[in-house]
Amino acid sequence: MNTSAAAQHLGEHLDHLAAGFSLLHLASSAPERVASWDAIVLTAASPQQAELYRLQLQLARQRGRIAARTLTLVAPDPDGKRIGSGGATLSALRLLETTHPGRDWPRRRVLLIHAGGDSRRVPWANVIGKLFIPLPLLADAEQMPTLFDHLLALAAHAALALTHGGLLTLTGDVLPLFNVARLYADGAASDGGVVVTAPVPLNIAGRHGVIIADGAGGVRDLLQKPSPAEVIAAGALVGGAALLDTGVYAFHGAAFAGLMALATDAIDPMAELLRDGRECSLYEEIAAALVPARHVWLATRPLGARLIAAIGACRLREHRDPGFRFVHLGTTGEVLDHLSATWQGRMERRILAECGAAVDESAVIGASQLAPGTGVGRGSLVVASRLGDAVRIGSRCVVLGLEAEDEPLRLPDHCCLWQIPLAGGQVATVCCGVDDNPKDELKTATFLNRSFTSWLSSHGVSADEVWAAGESRTLWTARLFPAQARPANLGLVAWMLAPGAGPFAPEARENQAQNLHMWRSAERHSFASLHRVMDPAAVLARQETVTARLVLRQVLRSLDGALDRNLAALAEQLALPGERARLAALGDAVPEPQAGSSGAVAVPASRLHQIRADLYAAGSERGSALAVAAEHHAARAFNAVQDEVARAIAAPLALAGTVSGVRAGERARSELPVRFDLAGGWSDTPPYCLEHPARVVNFAMRLDGELPIGAEVEALDAPRWELFLDGRGSTVITDTAFLGRPADLADPYILLTTALAISGYGDANGITQGVRLRTWSRVPKGSGLGASSILGAAVLAALQRLAGRAADPHTVSDLVLVLEQRMTTGGGWQDQIGGLFPGVKLIESAPVRPLKLRIEPVPLMPAVQAEFESRLVVVFTGQERLAKNVLQLVVKRYLQRDRRILQSIRELVVLADDVQRALALGDLDGVGAILGEVWQAHQQLDPHCSNPTVDAMLRAVADLAVGAKLAGAGGGGFMGVLAKDAAAAARIAQVLPASFPGARVYPWSLWLG
Repeated sequence: MNTSAAAQHLGEHLDHLAAGFSLLHLASSAPERVASWDAIVLTAASPQQAELYRLQLQLARQRGRIAARTLTLVAPDPDGKRIGSGGATLSALRLLETTHPGRDWPRRRVLLIHAGGDSRRVPWANVIGKLFIPLPLLADAEQMPTLFDHLLALAAHAALALTHGGLLTLTGDVLPLFNVARLYADGAASDGGVVVTAPVPLNIAGRHGVIIADGAGGVRDLLQKPSPAEVIAAGALVGGAALLDTGVYAFHGAAFAGLMALATDAIDPMAELLRDGRECSLYEEIAAALVPARHVWLATRPLGARLIAAIGACRLREHRDPGFRFVHLGTTGEVLDHLSATWQGRMERRILAECGAAVDESAVIGASQLAPGTGVGRGSLVVASRLGDAVRIGSRCVVLGLEAEDEPLRLPDHCCLWQIPLAGGQVATVCCGVDDNPKDELKTATFLNRSFTSWLSSHGVSADEVWAAGESRTLWTARLFPAQARPANLGLVAWMLAPGAGPFAPEARENQAQNLHMWRSAERHSFASLHRVMDPAAVLARQETVTARLVLRQVLRSLDGALDRNLAALAEQLALPGERARLAALGDAVPEPQAGSSGAVAVPASRLHQIRADLYAAGSERGSALAVAAEHHAARAFNAVQDEVARAIAAPLALAGTVSGVRAGERARSELPVRFDLAGGWSDTPPYCLEHPARVVNFAMRLDGELPIGAEVEALDAPRWELFLDGRGSTVITDTAFLGRPADLADPYILLTTALAISGYGDANGITQGVRLRTWSRVPKGSGLGASSILGAAVLAALQRLAGRAADPHTVSDLVLVLEQRMTTGGGWQDQIGGLFPGVKLIESAPVRPLKLRIEPVPLMPAVQAEFESRLVVVFTGQERLAKNVLQLVVKRYLQRDRRILQSIRELVVLADDVQRALALGDLDGVGAILGEVWQAHQQLDPHCSNPTVDAMLRAVADLAVGAKLAGAGGGGFMGVLAKDAAAAARIAQVLPASFPGARVYPWSLWLG
């Protein structure tokens, strides 16, 4: 594969992975819309590893990676004995059924990750579990993602596609980069098994399993680590390459049911394996059961006959992905190589970290506090550690869970150093070389990047002190690492790291005899035994303690204005209740905003109130006094936005004053279109538009051949307001004292009375000018077409004209902003601009005071306009928007500095530029693709912007469309579907009303003024 093609594939894979993280968010936030796994099961090598995995799963669920509805289980190998990946698969399925019986698991979604193993080539990962190795690809600043998180993101696409259930199996030391959604798109595994394959050169194939395809999507035979000659002789070549068995397997229908039946058989298949001391492989024995050509061989293998009886009638197919890529974390060197790669700029290198200038920019620092003078070399990894000024970490090193704040320490290049809390309260400080292979025998083994025999000699240690008689003499079994009381004395590990008699560490030479005596006197452990004596709960508690300390420091720095972080997300990192209580106490330290401040302050009042709300919420129980205080400050934050908007708008100041003396019978009228937003919506919403450049593309349109929104006002000679809502009743108002109280959103006339007040027709003290005001809005309620704001614009325009005041679109738009803030509904400027200015336009604002809007028409050639009008189908979904608090929720998340919100709105601003360009060029297919991207961004802003019915409508016309989105904030209302052509548009207009009761297609046209 050439470089450009490889880069393109990688970019596509990373986009697919990022989309998977978005699906995880949606599955957790809106489970009614996005399917998640019914069960996630991990295999483990021992009870200790299983306990560690259970704790890690709890953290993953707490941090939003696993949906609330998903069951999680860990299945250790029985009695800690190896039964192979196939045996572990059956053991996991048996555990699933025995602990949660009667759920018809073959019809449910099950993700199985094989994560057992002792991690000999990545020994430091034993402390956290190899599956949970840090992998800050597509990370954010508040949370260090792991390999497990990325596997969940990849598999999220599969959970969505498995409408009839199925089993997906992955391995716990590889991140496979491929489009997993395509695995199910062709229905290849509808009633059997499927293996993902990738064409590779023969030299690579010789180290793995190889699939022999039958040319029709099926698997004809299997090879294990074949030579090139064997591949050729077997007829396994595909264009000069072999088909690699990637280890990704899926089972559906009868195959999944057969495996479950075998796993739960009264004659336990795992007991049979344990009795015979044999292993069964998923990639050999179970795969072979689905390939008739392997049945003769399989009959002699462990569980072979039973596998053939259970699933032998099903078939294995292959799903080929030429762009498939492995991220294999099989050795420490591979881990560091992957972390050092650029990954097209998507690898983060500082995640919840404090460090100084002495840390190389290529090093990855996660959940760690490093003193300003701590040095870390190129390409190193430091996680869950606290290091002082006297610590020097070399290049290409790994440091995990190390406490070294006061002692000097120098870790040579290419070394690993980590601490393991042990049962009983002790701790072991462990080290090795990055490229040491613990499997090697003494005569060929290296330790700390030198000959192991040389290390023993230079440190005065005999082989008999390290291994018992008759014991296999490998680095894995060498009892090298002393157990110490906490906190550990790092002098011993400094002695181990030193070259012995050389000049590297003279202080270690001087105390060599003393250190050797201490080493000999201590209880010592090997890599192998450490795994059995570590304390999993203490491992996670130590990690959480470091995280908590960092979170608290980040909060304090945010309070003094040095940082602008998402404190709510930081609080989610805290698993310890006591640490959360400390966060709540910090809420009292948040300064109270000064009343009447200019708004030109470092931290706006709205942000300060939200910070206090987040801190109180972090440490409070539901219904407690702190929880009530959190809600109070959250409300004050939203109200503060209204004040900030009012100060940002110049027009109301120039138009101050009351209206009176208008001759009775004088009239004014305003009729306006609705608007449909194409891209950029939400960027116009305060306070975002007060602090960032905002950009929206929308267009004004007639519905059913008319301007559907309007207002008519007539002056009266009596001090009363006669208010008429078209088809919804009327009222007469003479007492306006209610205008001095907080807005009542339940009042159907609140828009009219508030508009009259800000236009100067009266206030809380009384009415200065009587009027009869009639309004109409001939669009369904909750349309998403900006009807409420545009109705406000129509009312204000009519009132301004009646008073003889400016009623130009710019003035009216500013007044609508004030109207919505006074009503406490919030809202931005795009709705009223969309209805006040004709045609398609790009609307921009800059974060200056007063707020200035620039409206740039997007010219459409007559043929493009005609095609656009013929291809865009405007449909009322029949779903009234139920998300009345969407605006408040999005504003809250913005004030919290939610990274997903900020990123999504920035993306929408860019997409507004893209859609303007595509429209101007007449590229309507490009417009459709952009609409799809806009819709995806909206779902990250608000997971409830759609619902199952709307999702079904979008799926029903997906083959006929190039793009679609709901209007406005979504949640229901109107949908715009850009069809592939006019014929497809006509078909869409037939399909949706016929298939979805309440749906209605509206004739529409651009309003050009």
